[in-house]
Amino acid sequence: MDNTLPPEELLVHTLALLEWRLNRLEFLLDGGVSQTKNIGKDGNVLSRIQKMEHALQQLSSKSDTIKILLNLQSRFPHLLAPDAPPPLSDDLSQNKKLSMVLAEATSFSTVSSQLRALGDVSLPPTDSFAKVVALQPRMEELSRIQYEQAMEISELRRRSAILVSRWHEVFILGQGRCTAEWDSKLRNAEREVRREEIRNAQD
Repeated sequence: MDNTLPPEELLVHTLALLEWRLNRLEFLLDGGVSQTKNIGKDGNVLSRIQKMEHALQQLSSKSDTIKILLNLQSRFPHLLAPDAPPPLSDDLSQNKKLSMVLAEATSFSTVSSQLRALGDVSLPPTDSFAKVVALQPRMEELSRIQYEQAMEISELRRRSAILVSRWHEVFILGQGRCTAEWDSKLRNAEREVRREEIRNAQD
C-alpha cells in the first residue's frame, strides 16, 4: 500500500510545519507569536511563504541572538552546516533491510502520534511570566530588608551577650565576693571578741 501524500497535500503539510516551527521560534526568542499567528489563515501558498519570510526578517532584526547566529554563519559557514551523511553500506541484502524497516515500523507510528500531540499543545500564557518579572524589584527589596533585619538581630544578640556577662559579673560574682569579704570580717571580729572575753576572764 502506497502511503505517499499527494504533492498538494504534502506542500500544505510542509507549510504548516514551517509555520509551527516559526511560531515556536518566535515564542522562544520574543515571548510572543504576534507576527505569525495569522499566517496559516491565508490559503494562498505564495502569500504564506512571503509572510513567513517577512516574519523571519522582522524577528532577525529584533533578536540579537539571531543576528549573532547569522554573523557566525556568514563568517564560519561550516559550523552550522549539517554533517555529511555516512555512505550507505551495500553489505545488507534487500530482505535484511526490509526486515529492519518492518521491525521499527511500530516506533514510527508512535513518534508520529507524539509529534501530533505536541502540535496540539497550546503555548503557555506569558502573563504569569510578566507578573513574576514585575515582582522582581519587590523581591529584591524584601531580600534587602531581610538582610538588614538579620544584621540587626545579630547586633542585638551581641549586646544581649554583653549584658548577660556584665550582669553575671556584677550580681553573681560581685555578690559572692562581698559575701566572702563579709564572712572574713565576721570571723576576724569573732576572734577578737573571744580574745577580749578570755582576757577579761583572766583578770
